[in-house]
Amino acid sequence: MKLFTSIVLSIAFSIGVIAQDQKAKGILDELSANTKAYKSMKADFDYRMLNKSDDIDETQSGSLISKGEKYRLNIAGQLLLSDGKTVWTILQDAEEVQVNNVPEGDEEGDFVSPNKILTLWEEGFKFKYDKEEAIGGETYDVINLYPIDGEDKSFHTIKLFVKKDRSRIGKIIIKGKDATDYIYTIKSFEANPAVNDQKFSFSANDYPDFDLIDLR
Repeated sequence: MKLFTSIVLSIAFSIGVIAQDQKAKGILDELSANTKAYKSMKADFDYRMLNKSDDIDETQSGSLISKGEKYRLNIAGQLLLSDGKTVWTILQDAEEVQVNNVPEGDEEGDFVSPNKILTLWEEGFKFKYDKEEAIGGETYDVINLYPIDGEDKSFHTIKLFVKKDRSRIGKIIIKGKDATDYIYTIKSFEANPAVNDQKFSFSANDYPDFDLIDLR
């Protein structure tokens, strides 16, 4: 009888997991379709780093503009520009500019291109529906992402908070293996803003006193 009960419970649990995964997939499919329809995006967000055991709780503001493979990310005293092939990281305090190629394939590691953050689940992740949660008077579907090649990552879980209309993500929590949470909360979002491509290009004339370090 105990064996029979265990089998029944195991089957019931498996069915529940499959149902949750299908629910998560349906939500993520809608989110991806809506996101891919945007020609450009603009967002302002808060970035919080939280580690209770180490008494770390820091919050900063940031902004992102993206258009296709191009992006302009301003966060934590750094300005990252990418034209889809090259990434310029401008470190204001150090008066330094680091130049890299956009990582590809095995080179990516923990790197997630900001313009792909809303569709990152499509490759390299398992996913599961978690729950509904209210934030600021709105209800979000929470979906957990788990990296398939987890040993290569510095995090074990990414929590996506998806708006009920599937138009965008409202919050992202990246849970690090060192017990540090990296929390991104979207404060404002604009789909399809008019953006000049010069926003994504680097000009040394704009930073005449900065050291240029080519790491390619």
